[in-house]
Parts: sequence; C-alpha cells; structure tokens
Amino acid sequence: MMINHYRIRQTVFLLSLLIFELFCDSYSLKAQPFQDVAHYSQVFGKQKTYRLYLPDNYKLSGKKYPVIYFFHGWGGRYYKDDSAKLAYDKLGELVNKYQVILVMWDGNMDESEPRPYNIGNHNDVKFDIQMKDYFPELVTCIDSTYRTFTDRNHRGIIGFSMGGIMSFYIAGKYPDRVSAAVNMVGSPEFFIGLPKNHTLYQVRYTFDNLRDVGLLFHNRDSCQMTGLNDEVNQGAIWSGLKNYEYHKLKGGHKVDDPGETKVFESAIRFVTNQFEKPAPLNPNWSHYDLCPDFSLWGYSVKSNKAEPGFLFLRHVDANGFGFYTKKWLPAGPELKNIKAEISTAPVYKPNVVYQIRIYNQKDKHLATTETSADKNGRLHLQLTGEGFEIGISKKGQQVSFAALGYQLPKNQKFLRASVQDELSVNIFKQGGTNRDNTKLSVTLSCADSSVIVSTPKQEISFQEGEDIFQTKPIKIYTDKTPPSDGSTEMLRIQVGMDYNSLHFNDFFLLPVFYDVPYFTNIQVDDGRQIAKNEIEKNANQTAADSIHGIGNGDGMVTAGEQIMLYENGHRLRLYTDDPYVIAGDEKLVDEVLPAVWPDGYTLSSVVKIADNCPVGHEIEFMAHYETKTFMPIHRIVKWGKVKIKVMP
Repeated sequence: MMINHYRIRQTVFLLSLLIFELFCDSYSLKAQPFQDVAHYSQVFGKQKTYRLYLPDNYKLSGKKYPVIYFFHGWGGRYYKDDSAKLAYDKLGELVNKYQVILVMWDGNMDESEPRPYNIGNHNDVKFDIQMKDYFPELVTCIDSTYRTFTDRNHRGIIGFSMGGIMSFYIAGKYPDRVSAAVNMVGSPEFFIGLPKNHTLYQVRYTFDNLRDVGLLFHNRDSCQMTGLNDEVNQGAIWSGLKNYEYHKLKGGHKVDDPGETKVFESAIRFVTNQFEKPAPLNPNWSHYDLCPDFSLWGYSVKSNKAEPGFLFLRHVDANGFGFYTKKWLPAGPELKNIKAEISTAPVYKPNVVYQIRIYNQKDKHLATTETSADKNGRLHLQLTGEGFEIGISKKGQQVSFAALGYQLPKNQKFLRASVQDELSVNIFKQGGTNRDNTKLSVTLSCADSSVIVSTPKQEISFQEGEDIFQTKPIKIYTDKTPPSDGSTEMLRIQVGMDYNSLHFNDFFLLPVFYDVPYFTNIQVDDGRQIAKNEIEKNANQTAADSIHGIGNGDGMVTAGEQIMLYENGHRLRLYTDDPYVIAGDEKLVDEVLPAVWPDGYTLSSVVKIADNCPVGHEIEFMAHYETKTFMPIHRIVKWGKVKIKVMP
C-alpha cells in the first residue's frame, strides 16, 4: 500500500493550526475573560452593548448553559460599577467554576445621563424607554446567539444598588421567565414608569409578584440604606415567602471588598442552586403591575389605565381569579374609570361552554353567564376596575372556593387593637357541583404572634346554588403595637378551606386601628399655608412650603373640603373608617425627607370630607408622621390619633 506523504503532512499541518488556534483562544480568554458585544436594540432604537463571560470550554463542549444577568448600580455601565467594587478580571473564574454564561447589561439611558434605568424621583423619570421592555429583548438576543437553556429554570438575575431594585422588579414582572433573583443592597422604593405616568414601586409590598422566584436579599449593617432595607426584609417575612434568604453582611454599600469575589460568588452559588433544584410552582399566583397592558403565565391584560397605580390579578388558577385596581399598595383605593380586557391562559377545552360567575366586590352583586373558550382554549372577559372575583367552571366540575374578605361589626374596616372583636369571613363558591357533603371547613390563622383567634376552625353549611356565604362571627384579638419604622402595619390573615378531600388556601389583609395616644398640636390645611411659626424646624422635619388642601382656608374642617392635617408641622398619613371620609377620593403627597441619600419616600394624606357630613360630627383618625436619621438612613415613624370636629 502506498503512503500519501503529502496528505499526512497536510493533516499534521491542519492539526497543528487547530491546536495553535485553540491555544490562542484559551490564552485570550485567560487574558481577558470577557468580550463586549454590541447589538441593535429596537427598544432603544440604537446599538446597545453588553459584557459577556463564556466558560473556557464553551467552544469545545457543544452543550447548553444557564444564563445569569447582572444589573449594575448608579453611575455604572456594563463595563464598570465603581461602588460595587467588582473584580471584573476574576469573574471568569466563577463562570468556569459554576458553568454559566454571565451577561452584564447596560442600564444607561443616554450618554449624558449617569442615572440608569429611568427610575427614581419624579424628575428622574425622563424617558419613554422602559427597561422592562429591554430585558426580554436582551434575553431573546442572548438565547438566539449563544447555546443557552431557554426555559425560566435556567435564567437568573443579580443586581446591585439601583440594579438591586431592578432585579426584584424585573423578576417580579417576569416570574414566568426568571427563576432566581439576588438583590444586593438594592434601593427600597422608586417611581417607575413614564414621565407623565409613573408609580411609586415599594419593594416591601410587592413580594406576591415574586412568590415563584427564588430570592436572596443582601443588606449591609453600615450601608446608607440599611434601615430602609430592614423594612424590605420585614415585607418579605410578612408576605410569607418560602424560597427566600436574607443575609445582613458587615460593611458599607458594596458587593465585595476590592479584588475579592466572595460575596458575588455567594450570589452565583444561590442562583445556580436554584437552577439545579428549582422549587415547585405554587398552585396559584398573584401579580401587581403598574403598566396598562401586561402578559404573564399565558394571561394577558389590556386596559385604558393612564394614571399612577396598579392593576392586580389575585389568586389566579383555572378555577378563577380576582381583578382589582389600586392607587397605591398595599390597600389603596380603586382607580376610577378603568376598563380592561383579560384573556386567560389556554387552560380550558377549546369551544367548550363554561359558566362564569362574576362577583362585584363594590356593590356585592353576583352575575352568572356562560361563554365558550376560543379555539385555543382561552376565555375572554371585559371588566372594570372596582374589584371583581371571577369563578370559572363547567358542568360536573369539582367545586372550588375563594375568600372574599372579611366583615367587622358596624361596617368597620379596622380591627381595633386591645379590644376583643368579632370577624366574619366571606366565602365565594367559584363554581362546580356539590358532592355528598354540603359543609365547608374554614380555618383562620395569622403568622403575627400578637393575634389570637378564638375557635379558629369552623364548619359552614351551604346549599346547592348558594354561591356567597359567610362564617359565623369569629372572636379575634390583637395587642399589636404599630411599627416604629416603615414596616407593614397591616395583618395578613390566612384562610384555609377544606371540602371533602379538597383543600384551598387564600388570604386577606386586615388593617389595625392601634391603641396610641392622641396628637395634641394639630393644624389644618384646608387651602391655607401652615404658618412658619407653627412648625418646629430641624433637618429631620417637613417644611410646609406648599398648599395641598382645598377649602375656605380658615383652618377649620368643613363638609366638602379636602384637608391635610399636620402635627406640630409634620404632615400626617391618615387612616379611618368613618363613613363621612370619602375613601376613594384620598390622595397621597410624597416627599423625600433630608438624609445622606434621597431614598425612602414619606407619604401624607389629603382626604375628602363628604358634602353631607353633619355639622358637629367628630371624625377620629389614626395617623403617623415620619422623620429620618441622616446616616445611615433609618425611618422613624411616630403614631397617634387625631379627633376633629366638622364646623359650619
């Protein structure tokens, strides 16, 4: 057999060339473990650049990789974040160790604008471009360019500072696309949205959006925002999250010490653990959204919302859902004149007729209709914003239940602290056919140790065709004291419902009217500026430099006026269930009290006194005002009661 020496030499040459190229690639990756890649963004209408870390074995392995996205902080870019103190040259070692792709996005809105993400105070929201639109665009770019796992269980986010709030916001916006999120000393609350329509997004009230996402929250003991982020952590605990970790580390506002990657690695390790052992999805989900239109888990909402506030899909599963609007969280009044079209996920049988039960929470009216699922198995409903619970069923389906809320004596809204009270739970039979049993077992519980529920378990009898019913009064007591910071002041009451072998979980929020002393130095803004000599002024107190009330300006409360109350010069946030205070007309005024950074919003009330309020009627409010420590920022909340008399 003749040996073709030419072909042998050619093969050796090609192999040598390949080895040389691989060596060069390997050397290049070690010398610079990242590459900066530009792509055209339809959202921004221009080129955007991201920094990409690929594992060293990416070219040879042929396998797919999970992806972690990093969101930088204020003044940062895809290639830098001076406050975070990231060791960019060492991150490649972590990418190799955990076998992930790391993408560092660019939150810069404009080259002349150091503040990223188009979020912050009112004047900081300058652009119509929304980062919530850029994230799915970037994900699509990465997944179509590189070998990635494209399911949610292999996609995570790590964010620092302003990128930290964006991490929880984006993961809460897209929990069907993100399985894990890490917030490193993130901002606690900012306005998000459009320049003419932006909403205060307070992270501590939005954890229902994140119930299906694995969460890690890093706070620091000497960070400027340590106290405000303690409140965020309390919000997570109050929400009853299961897949949540909170670490309070030593030090200031940073990710790591210079040259180290220990803390960043702990974040990557948390995310990759979520990839390896994803938590099972909850049987139902809830979601707050500040956008007029959104899609989630196969559902879509299209509305005419054109003002600040939230659309709220509550307790969604195949048996139904709630649809509400809120001016603010957690329990603001409804948005007015909202119209929405809701399309369900394709979870129903195409062209099959379903019974739809629509309960209007405002007028307590139940309507029943029938409609067919479309050819894709979706149902379509037209709703308004005053609050509805929807039940969906077909003939022969098993029965299902939801909690509609509660009822206290004398139509009170607030549970009075330190007073034995009685509460009834309203139950909605969403649909289905009763079996042999016509009794529903209802159990009330609350994670707050101050709450005592006497005989928390109760059986309710109901008849076929009876769709709205109520428990007998349940004795409930709390000696809860109001929080001294901005932690959530409401109770979260869990409702367990058992019917034969079926079990249903639901909840409602119960506000508390605290047993606190009366404020004694009240001023009334009914269209007048509070005189400067009425204000105690120091660096931590509000300067009353504008008028928010509407009335005759005489400093007295009169029917039909809109009033703001002050205690010794501090604007007050007001709470009441008095029927002559029009709850739906309340407005909130926001301001940032002086501190080392402009973080943490103070909210004060402007309330409307009903036109038909009798002269001499006394209205009792629970109220609070805030001050701040300068550095680090701790919110200090002072509570009291206010009693005012309506004058002629």
